[in-house]
Amino acid sequence: MMKRILIVLCASAVIIGGCQTKELKNQRTEEQNSASPASPAGGRIPNSAIEELIVQLGDDDWETREKAQKELTAIGEQLIQECRQNRFTAETQRSQSKDKIKQFADVLQKAWWDKEPEIKMRANNIRQHLYSLPQLTKIAFVSWRDGNPNIYVMDSDGKNQTRLTENNGNNISPAWSPDGKKIAFVSNRSGNYQIYVMDSDGKNQTRLIETNAYDGRPKWSPNGKKIVFTSGRGTPGDEIYLMDTDGGNQIRLTLTKWGDSEPDWSPDGKKIVFMSNQDGNYEVYVMDADGKNQIRLTENSANDSQPAWSPILFPEIAEMFAPLEKE
Repeated sequence: MMKRILIVLCASAVIIGGCQTKELKNQRTEEQNSASPASPAGGRIPNSAIEELIVQLGDDDWETREKAQKELTAIGEQLIQECRQNRFTAETQRSQSKDKIKQFADVLQKAWWDKEPEIKMRANNIRQHLYSLPQLTKIAFVSWRDGNPNIYVMDSDGKNQTRLTENNGNNISPAWSPDGKKIAFVSNRSGNYQIYVMDSDGKNQTRLIETNAYDGRPKWSPNGKKIVFTSGRGTPGDEIYLMDTDGGNQIRLTLTKWGDSEPDWSPDGKKIVFMSNQDGNYEVYVMDADGKNQIRLTENSANDSQPAWSPILFPEIAEMFAPLEKE
């Protein structure tokens, strides 16, 4: 009887020990994955795999070298994109995103000091590309150069100016989506001014609102899920509304007998700043994203208007890939 009890206890200890070992392995794997840079597909790549790609930069085969450089570049781009997406999340998550970029940048810097010329050159090419990526911006603007106002886009240095809208109406007030893939704008091509959205190259222009009133001044929420805008429907003055990015779920946020307009989002998407003349002259107000807790911020006899919230930027990301001094 005693032997049977001992056998059962030993078997239980083995099972429990095995489960604990499995849990510890899973925990270590999760820790390793959290410390490893992201793959282009959104998963995690072991650091050993990145080191192997670095080695392949100096491979005798040209195609192998090219493939390794493209894969490393894609990993760096994914890391930067992830950091952008996490810029409004908890501090821990933002810090982790930047730590992964720093880790990847250090690997490229180590490769830059490699004595193998091909590895050195290709690692430097990747660094230069990633250094410029956080700073690359496009500018959307309105131009009357073709007879009526149309929306154009250009590089931040003024090059590659391209017309996006092609119609006889007035196309104004362009607003970028946070990921840079869409542009909301206002057009009277169908009679009265309404809000439209299009791809950043001008394709797939879609009308979001169909009313008999003026709708304009669209602004995307920082997470890209909502658009706040100004509308003249139903009241003597403009009011501020909120909707989904496909035009659905339109909600009125302000309700005064005068006018509320020029809304702009706080960087975390929790507040909306706007201008209102509900107290006699235009002043700057702020409210929650659902329209609650409207508070006046300025108070004087002159008009205060067109408020704009400053964005959160990450210049330190570019600095991680800053050009290295020549030997």
